[in-house]
Amino acid sequence: MMRRLAVGPAASTRLAGLVGWSRKGFSTAEGRQLWRWGATEGGYMGSLEAAEVSKEPSLVDDFRGASTAACGSNHSAFVVDGRLYTYGSTKYSQLGHSSASSGSMTEPGLVELEGRRVSQVALGAFHSACVADDGSLWTWGWGGGFFHGVGALGHGNSDSMPLPAMVENLEQVKLVACGAQHTLALTTDGLLFATGKGDFGRLGRGDTSDENDFQEIDYFQQTDDSILRPGQPAKISKIGAGANFSAAMSEQGELWVWGRNDYGQLGLGEEAMGDMYSAERFPRLVRSLPAEGHQVVDFACGEHHVVALTSEGAIFEWGNRTWLEPHRVSKPKLGTDDFADIVKVEAGDKFSMALTRSGKVFVW
Repeated sequence: MMRRLAVGPAASTRLAGLVGWSRKGFSTAEGRQLWRWGATEGGYMGSLEAAEVSKEPSLVDDFRGASTAACGSNHSAFVVDGRLYTYGSTKYSQLGHSSASSGSMTEPGLVELEGRRVSQVALGAFHSACVADDGSLWTWGWGGGFFHGVGALGHGNSDSMPLPAMVENLEQVKLVACGAQHTLALTTDGLLFATGKGDFGRLGRGDTSDENDFQEIDYFQQTDDSILRPGQPAKISKIGAGANFSAAMSEQGELWVWGRNDYGQLGLGEEAMGDMYSAERFPRLVRSLPAEGHQVVDFACGEHHVVALTSEGAIFEWGNRTWLEPHRVSKPKLGTDDFADIVKVEAGDKFSMALTRSGKVFVW
C-alpha cells in the first residue's frame, strides 16, 4: 500500500523522476519500502546525461523506514531515521557528499549535517535544501554565476557550497521549497522568506532583484484579502515553488501565487497572461476557488503548472499553456471507483499525481 510520494517539482526541465514509499507487508513506519522510477535529464545550462532511466518502479534496496522524499531536476533525496541520502547528478555539487565523484551517483549516499536529524528536504535544479529537527535550514549546491545570476543558497554571497551549510539568518524553520533558482522558507511562527533569482517577481517582494540572503515576504502581514475568512490575516501552512514561480497555502484553505505566468501557471485567468513576460511581483489570491466555496487542503507545483486538492476531494489543475485558471480534473474512464478519497497530490514536469487513502497512485 503506497502511503507517500514525492515527485520532482519544481525545478525540472524534463523531469519524470519520482520517489514513493509503501508499507506493504509491514505494520510500522520502520518497514516502509522505497521505490523510484523515471529519468533525470536536461538542464537549464546545457544538456545532462541521464544517470538512469526507468519506466517502471524499482525498489531501493537496503533502505526501510523512509519518512520523506524529494526530487529535483537531476537528483533525488530521501530521509531514513533522520538521515538524509541523495543520488543523481553531481554536476553542481547538489548531492552534498564530501566523496561525490564528478558525473552522477546512481546509489544513495549519506549527507552529513553535523549530527543533526533531518525532518524535510527539497531539491531545485542546481541546489538542495533541508530542515533539521532543531529548526535550522541547510543549503548546498551551485551558488550563482555571471551569466545566469545568483543561486538560491541564501548565504549572502554567490559561492557554491559542495557540502551543506547552515543558513545563519534564519531560525525555527518549518518548511522549505526549492524552485529552479530560488528557495522559499516558512518559519514556525508563520513568516515567509525567499532568496535567489528575482526575475519575474518570483521572490514575492514587488521587484525583480536577486537576493543572496533570505528576505521576508511581508505581503501576508500587510493584507487581508481572504475570501473564505474576510478580515482575517492569512496563516501560511504550506509553500511550493515551480521553475520560476511560487505559491503558498493558508490554514484557511486559500492559495496565493506569484512569479512568472507565461504558461498560465498562476491560474489567474486571461487578464493576467498577456505574453511570455507575464508575471506577478506580489502574491495574488487564486480567487476562483474560494469564490466558488472550494477550500484547498493540498497543492503541488510542477515546472509550469499547479495541481490542487480541495476539502471535498476534488482536484483542480492549471498551467502548462492548457488551462489559464483552475480546471477540475475528471475521473478516469477506467478505475473510476478507485479514484476516490484522494489524500495527497504531487506534480512534476508536465505530469500530476494523486494518492488515495487506500494507497493507490494515479498519474496523468
